[in-house]
Amino acid sequence: MDGSFQEDQQKYIDEQTQKVIGTREKYPLQPIIFAGSGLSRRWVKAPTWYGLLEWAVKYCPIIDRPIQYFVQQEEGLPEVAQRIAASYQAWAWDAGKSQFPPILFEAKVPADIYLKYSIAQYIKSFGTEISGNYVGEASAFSAIRPHAVITTNYDSLLEKTLPGSQPILGTGLISAPFANIGEIYKIHGTVEKPSSMVLTGEDYAIFGAKRKYLTAKLLTFFAEHPILFVGYSVEDANIRKILEDLNEAVEIKGGTIPNIFFLTRPSGGSPASEKVLQVAPEKGVRVNAIEASDFEWVFKAFGHNAPLSNVNPQILRSLLARSYQLVRSDIPRQKFEVDFELISGKVETKEDFAKVFGIGTLQPVTGFTAQYPYNLTAVAGKLGYGYWNGADKLLKQVKNETGLDIKASDNRYHGTVKISTKSKAQMYSDECVELLRKVRDGEVYKVELDGAES
Repeated sequence: MDGSFQEDQQKYIDEQTQKVIGTREKYPLQPIIFAGSGLSRRWVKAPTWYGLLEWAVKYCPIIDRPIQYFVQQEEGLPEVAQRIAASYQAWAWDAGKSQFPPILFEAKVPADIYLKYSIAQYIKSFGTEISGNYVGEASAFSAIRPHAVITTNYDSLLEKTLPGSQPILGTGLISAPFANIGEIYKIHGTVEKPSSMVLTGEDYAIFGAKRKYLTAKLLTFFAEHPILFVGYSVEDANIRKILEDLNEAVEIKGGTIPNIFFLTRPSGGSPASEKVLQVAPEKGVRVNAIEASDFEWVFKAFGHNAPLSNVNPQILRSLLARSYQLVRSDIPRQKFEVDFELISGKVETKEDFAKVFGIGTLQPVTGFTAQYPYNLTAVAGKLGYGYWNGADKLLKQVKNETGLDIKASDNRYHGTVKISTKSKAQMYSDECVELLRKVRDGEVYKVELDGAES
């Protein structure tokens, strides 16, 4: 029975991996990730929102009721936060004054800042050092090289996990240039600026008034990118409201959004491949679901063949921002003399265009590409597999049967090309495809690696 369970699990992993890679091929732009508090709870044992407010109630000495008392009386947790914020203000201006920086007592500072400051300090106490069990997950998450991350989290975990990415606070996404890349949109604020945190009922009312403008900005993301939700439940109110607005703006055909994936922990029973999210009283939309205890394989599927993995996101942002300003502003205003003949000659090929920005390969690749034209995904496609893992299994079979590791050296079957001083790409030849075809079909085969033969 255990063997059957493991086979079913592996089949599910293979099917979901294939679905992710297929979606990435259909939507070739880099993924957009929505990251929720569940990711922080998983990686650094951060508290839930309820846990934050429970701590806040216990921390303030003039609050003499437990959190349950306020939950019974208020409509939701934002209203609970609004309620206890008044107690924090009273405490701060009396016996608790030494607990807060002097700048928070200026006249123009909002009354709820004392609660937000205290909660921000508490969140910071959990740090950003990822638990050893999840270091591999975090590395695979970083390797996705997402176009952007959108989060309602207050902490700085994502900035630590995605070095070089730029945090954008609040509704900064609304005013950001359309071509931004490598940015973390912290739409509910950050602990680094407690006043930016969306925490109380009043905060949510203000945020809700602007939410549809935010959703309008997200429309291009939903139309052009693979979307991954992680750290959220499918019932999360923030996500449901965004999808409701999306459904109002663009009628979702057939009730299905094929490029959205919801990653959650297993819910019991057979893992789901699809989920229905309610976006209106009488309408739900169907999205892809992935249930996994280990997120690493999911992140690796989303990050497979991620482009420009050697280029710092800060460089990409600078190129895009400067190009955007040049085309939209500087050239129309004739601020520069532009050699259009030079530019038109450089955009004929992707390689020449990349050189305009100083991006080029570190070694000649024309002859190399002719000899090794396939990456592992392309090899798998040649052999009739839907994803790279099929070809990889055949390479492992060759190693087990002959003792020769084709990927361990450059040879007639495999070659390594430098993308940067720290990054390499593994490529394969037609001879490799033919060899693996024989292995797949159970035919007799011979491997020749620079004098070694088996």
